[in-house]
Amino acid sequence: MNDTTRQKVKESPEERKRRIRRQRMIQERRRRHRRKALILRGILVLIFVLILVGIGSAVSCGVKKYRQSAAGKKDSKKQETQVTEETVQMEAVDLKKVLHLSFESLIADTDQAFGQEDSSAATTLDQTRVTVDEFNAMLGQLYEEGYVLVRFSDLAAVNEDGAMEAKKLMLPSGKKPLLLSETNVNYDLELSGQGLASRLVLDGNGALTCERQASDGSTVTGAFDVVPCVEAFIQEHPDFSNNGARGILGLTGYNGILGYRTDDALATSTDNRYAAKYGVFDTAAEKEAAAPVIEALKSAGWEFACNGYDGTNYGSDEEAVSADLTKWNESVGTLVGNTTILLFPSGTDSRGWKAYDESDPVYQILKKQGFLYYGSMDISGTKTQLTEQYLRCSYMNVDGYRMYQDLYKDAGRFTGILDFQEIYDSKRPMAANETDTQATGGEDEKA
Repeated sequence: MNDTTRQKVKESPEERKRRIRRQRMIQERRRRHRRKALILRGILVLIFVLILVGIGSAVSCGVKKYRQSAAGKKDSKKQETQVTEETVQMEAVDLKKVLHLSFESLIADTDQAFGQEDSSAATTLDQTRVTVDEFNAMLGQLYEEGYVLVRFSDLAAVNEDGAMEAKKLMLPSGKKPLLLSETNVNYDLELSGQGLASRLVLDGNGALTCERQASDGSTVTGAFDVVPCVEAFIQEHPDFSNNGARGILGLTGYNGILGYRTDDALATSTDNRYAAKYGVFDTAAEKEAAAPVIEALKSAGWEFACNGYDGTNYGSDEEAVSADLTKWNESVGTLVGNTTILLFPSGTDSRGWKAYDESDPVYQILKKQGFLYYGSMDISGTKTQLTEQYLRCSYMNVDGYRMYQDLYKDAGRFTGILDFQEIYDSKRPMAANETDTQATGGEDEKA
């Protein structure tokens, strides 16, 4: 290396100072950058922590509000339940306060029934039947009076020891138990074309309804009898039925059941009093057609009762009663099954209102048949009798004559139950006769 090169490499003191100063400045700038970076990082960390704290606080507040809301709803529901329990008070039913009303099939067309040429038939219908409009009005009045449909088995049943005992039936305070029955539900052939239903059927939706023969000879469908009327009323007023209870249908056998000519005697002209006018029937086909209607009635809550085969008085000797029940079992029991309910034929109890005697041969026949519940007619009012063997509950039959007596003869049998003043059809012959009597100054008007 020559002298010139050594001079270039050699650093002067002044240059060395400048170099050192530059290095210090660079180091200082680096330290300042590091401090700024640390400060910025700290700020970012702080911001992140604050965000997390805010989110946590919001969540905590939300949970607290949710818990408060849930607790509030729970308390509210508890208060509502307490109010409901306080509002709807239940009371045990007293058997002595049971009301049992019974009807025969209803008049759907009053012009056909009361305006027919056979005045004797019109008078009979006037006295023994209620019209559809009257029946529907009665349902409304019974509902307003607080009556609720119940079953016999709601009132008493066989206990574990095999004895009948009263059941503790509870109904809302102010409600009263009602047994509702219809007797002789066969839709007799001889009443065809007189304004009454001819049979129970199922409509296109599977609902229970009726057919009847109109005045022009055509067949029309509608709520022409007790069953569809009650079904329609319960659909509108579900609380009219206790636990799905409906009514009791008393079935006879001599003319078939429910409007179907199911009795085998109707399949032949021998000993068949209907054959000359109505011909003979394919009873096998009639039984098949009746089957779905029977099942629909059971599913809806209707119960079947034995009403005797052909109206035999069960107050007669045991041979007659036994023979009648045998026919009923063969003609009706094979279709609807066993029943524990007997509605005495024509409403006449076998032994009045005395307790059944175990030594009575007629009672022994009825007991062997399996009857636990008995209904007979007693127009003075519903009576109940409970023993370890059975429950008896008499019924008041409601018909045109009973309404007429209460309205025009001051019988007062249905006072506090039904007000016939708002129900009685003015087209009835008895009503027309009474109006004529009053118009001419008859005895009723003078009284």
